[in-house]
Amino acid sequence: MPKISLMIHTASFDDFLKNQGINSYFESLIDNLERQTFKDFEFIYIDTFYEDNKDRFASYPSSFCVKHVPVHPNHRYWYDLGYVYISAAKNTGILYADGELLVTCDDAEFFPDNLLEKYWKYYEIGHLLHAHHKRMTRINTHDGKLTFPIEGDIYVNDHRFNHVKNGGYYPHKHGTWLFAGTSFPLAEALLLNGFNERMDGCKSLEDCEFGTRLALTGLKFLLDHDGYIYILDHQSYGNETATFGPDGPATSPKPHETKKKDIKNLIAIENHGFCCCANELREIKANAKPLTEKHWEIIQRETLKYRNFDPLAPENKENLDIWTKTPTFDLKKERKALRNSPDWKW
Repeated sequence: MPKISLMIHTASFDDFLKNQGINSYFESLIDNLERQTFKDFEFIYIDTFYEDNKDRFASYPSSFCVKHVPVHPNHRYWYDLGYVYISAAKNTGILYADGELLVTCDDAEFFPDNLLEKYWKYYEIGHLLHAHHKRMTRINTHDGKLTFPIEGDIYVNDHRFNHVKNGGYYPHKHGTWLFAGTSFPLAEALLLNGFNERMDGCKSLEDCEFGTRLALTGLKFLLDHDGYIYILDHQSYGNETATFGPDGPATSPKPHETKKKDIKNLIAIENHGFCCCANELREIKANAKPLTEKHWEIIQRETLKYRNFDPLAPENKENLDIWTKTPTFDLKKERKALRNSPDWKW
């Protein structure tokens, strides 16, 4: 089994960075990962457009195991309704992962050559690296592919960087500092029963809520001045992707330049309420049981505070009815069933 499973989920067409000079994000990503100094890893790519891409991606050569998969059937509730499904995609990655240490990232990201080595180095001494972010308005390419070493126009807008801007590393216990580039053990991911899919439907705080629960297990987190991820600027979920060039983002992408699945947001509750539930109730496991009166009290309080509406009000009933049907599940049982199925090929 590999030591690390790197997981990336995408709702983008493979050429969504074409305006940055990258014809295939997947191919440039594989080329990027081939340069990693740490070799004992697998790559899991959870792809909204799996059916369109599976044959071409399978034919692209790599020296490491690539698991290109769709969102798992048990985790398609929000996907099939056309709403945001980030937690479901991350949980699909956990189902397919065989590494001892998991690293979850977003699309439009690229990595320094020694990043996986850093993740493992810190894990071996009892810390989990949170990679901070270096954003790029432009990245160097040639002939439709990423060039190496990675260079371009870089800026930093990650508040966590302030703690390591003068060099070195910074241990911390802030679960809410978990964003893309987070690492965590597979064992703890299963203990937590994955990312909270009750936070899907609306794009907000899914990493922070998972981190809040992860912190409750006593794990130690760490930032490193040289442990970072490159994020290429692009529009987030929606039916358009902003175009970028030497002069920055264009103001109005044309309809034919659409590069993402059209994904809606459902505002039924305030997701911050689940961060508070985890913290106030000391609740580690998600997705397993119906909500209690105490959960509803916290969710109602936080929705009134941040959204300025009562989630239990009659006018919110239609949205709340959709939201309350989010399925429960057991990732451990699902992993076992998946590996025993005829479709398992790894």
